[in-house]
Amino acid sequence: MDLSKAIKLESSTDFVPINNHFKLYAGPGAGKTTFLTNHIYRILKQSNKINKAKKIACITYTNIGVETLQSRLEKTNGDVETTTIHSFLYKHIVKPYLWTMEDCPFPVELLDGHDEVKLSRSLLQKFKEKSKSLYFKEDLNSDLSKALGKLTWCLENQSVVLKFLKPHHGKITEKSSVKKDSYMFYKEICWENGLLSHDDVLYFAYVLLKQNDEIRRILRAKFPYILLDEFQDTSPLQAEIIKLIAEKEVVVGVIGDPCQAIFSFQGTDGDLFDSFNLEGMSLYYLDKNHRSTEQIISLLNHMRSERDFDQVGPENKNGELPVLLIGNSFAAHRYVSNALGYNSFCTLAYKNNEANALKYDFKGNTVMEIDFTLKDNNRGWIIYFVVHAIEYAKQMKLKEAIKFMRKAYRKSKGFTDKEAFSNLKRLLGTYHIYSEGNMKEFYNDYIFGNYGVKEKISKGKMNSYYGELFYKRMATEVKIADDTSLYKTIHKSKGDEFENVLLVLPNSDERKNLEFLLSPDLSKEAHRVYYVALSRAKEKLYINLPNISDGTLKKLEHLKIKHFNLVNE
Repeated sequence: MDLSKAIKLESSTDFVPINNHFKLYAGPGAGKTTFLTNHIYRILKQSNKINKAKKIACITYTNIGVETLQSRLEKTNGDVETTTIHSFLYKHIVKPYLWTMEDCPFPVELLDGHDEVKLSRSLLQKFKEKSKSLYFKEDLNSDLSKALGKLTWCLENQSVVLKFLKPHHGKITEKSSVKKDSYMFYKEICWENGLLSHDDVLYFAYVLLKQNDEIRRILRAKFPYILLDEFQDTSPLQAEIIKLIAEKEVVVGVIGDPCQAIFSFQGTDGDLFDSFNLEGMSLYYLDKNHRSTEQIISLLNHMRSERDFDQVGPENKNGELPVLLIGNSFAAHRYVSNALGYNSFCTLAYKNNEANALKYDFKGNTVMEIDFTLKDNNRGWIIYFVVHAIEYAKQMKLKEAIKFMRKAYRKSKGFTDKEAFSNLKRLLGTYHIYSEGNMKEFYNDYIFGNYGVKEKISKGKMNSYYGELFYKRMATEVKIADDTSLYKTIHKSKGDEFENVLLVLPNSDERKNLEFLLSPDLSKEAHRVYYVALSRAKEKLYINLPNISDGTLKKLEHLKIKHFNLVNE
């Protein structure tokens, strides 16, 4: 990117005019949150556009980011609405105005929030019948369900179309894929059953804004300032929605770092931050890194060297060299635990089950497919939702846990929040027992016989299946939104920071594993993902990979990384 026309800010407390559109490039640890909170307080103090009916909208990508900003903005007296983009659009456009949509395909009376959509076996069967895809037999239900879940609303020539971001996403077998003319059947079935995905919120918000100028006028009146953090994670559709709102009267500020754009699988565009522009928009950049030691910053600058600017650590924090731990991930985790203490570092991995395997100390096969919700229908769904409820509750996410528990017993008459809480308390009290066993034991001992569940697991294929499936293995599949544990995917670590980080690289070719250090290229998303991982660390950084050759080690010498060979577990 060309930053020759950008103004360099010496500090995150520097002044930016409050009534001009602006774009701020800011790398990891630059003090984006400090800049944003200072800018908001400056608006509140100097602007005459804010009153009881007019607020500042402060939008960020994750709920963790929302909570961080809210804690910094406690003294704003309700003059700032801090939210995620999906929550903002649902609250201010979809929920109040969906009924105005021409030929609205979603039953407004069923509108009750937005969530991740997962089809039941009966709804999958309905899709196959409606789309004339009955050649997808029962054993392909899991693949079909995953494929349909990847359908995404995309902006093409100012119209929104439903498509797969990559052609192979719709592939079910070597010779068959989901037919293009059946995509909307999937949405119709979801909507008929009141299932609104996060992605659907974008679709309906865009259509409503295009159809109704009055909605845009109302939004502009409500929010004379819209500030967006982590804007590199914005999709073209989201950006166009912001432009529609900001055509008149609204001042927009966007903050981000293209080197940390890592959500292309959700439709984001790594080049969007650079290309996004509004008339009169001013450019700024911050090259400071207040987070990490000089040794970590040096490694980050090595990765960023061909991109834009080097970061500098104004506090000159001196620390230890990053360490390459060679051996399996369990041995690496034990090594760091012994060196720093068990709960004094965060473990990051590319995939959810890789991080969770370490979290649950599960050394078994995490590649095996788990799809019992489609094999075992109602009983499978009960188990699925109960396990999710338990694992969410263990992270003190009680609201979400109760929601999952209510879904598990949706067919049990009179099962309220009170029963859901009571059941959670009962199950958490014996977690140390059933978490060491298999799913058959868990179901028969803790789910069967409660709240009208009558069918025990005792025979047939599912008897063997559940008997061989350990609870811990099931738990590794749970994807917790806004994960607050010390074991998470790199994507879920965005916007967070930790004293110490252990990055676990996958079991694959060493050259491919370490390409982000050997030949860094931040135009590649995989390299940006690892850049994000390394940049979460404040003090100590460990990188684990299964094996490495002497030749590759030699190529890493100039990076000043220590290495240590582990004794595998």
